[in-house]
Amino acid sequence: MSASTDGGSAVNLGILGWLNRLMLWLIALAIISLIGLKYLPLIRKNESMRREVQVNQETVQRLESQVNRNQNRIESLRTDPRTIERESREQLGLAKPDEQVVTFQNKTGAGGK
Repeated sequence: MSASTDGGSAVNLGILGWLNRLMLWLIALAIISLIGLKYLPLIRKNESMRREVQVNQETVQRLESQVNRNQNRIESLRTDPRTIERESREQLGLAKPDEQVVTFQNKTGAGGK
């Protein structure tokens, strides 16, 4: 028996060990790529839905502001006699005895004048 066949020596695989590690890295990279490709459409859909939610939230805020303005106007028309007077004078073209009503009309001619 020779001294080189002792159990304490390490085995050098050389190129096979390097190829084995390379193959494991390529398999891991392929798995990660497949996972990314599978979930990419979901990620894009999620981004699209987030943008849509943002637009809808802005619309809701705008409409809530409009509702508040309308509620204030309704309350003012119910309780404030000056508001009722002003609205009726504007909408019906009414005037107090010492006032003159002036109305402006837009010309809708072919020349746009």
